[in-house]
Amino acid sequence: MDTNMTTCETIGGKIRLRRIELGLIQQEVADLSGVGLNTLVALEWGRGNPSLKTLLAILETLGLELDDY
Repeated sequence: MDTNMTTCETIGGKIRLRRIELGLIQQEVADLSGVGLNTLVALEWGRGNPSLKTLLAILETLGLELDDY
């Protein structure tokens, strides 16, 4: 079992759920966090390899913290 992939899928899923809870579409989160739409989409689906800076920008936009994971 690929632990890294499981972790990415878990984080991505939590980001996706929080975005939906807030009633935001992916483009809004991408714009608000200053990241590309494709980056956000890949992250939500447990793919890609965002930098820590990118991940933190998305989490901050959604009111989440890295400690939540």
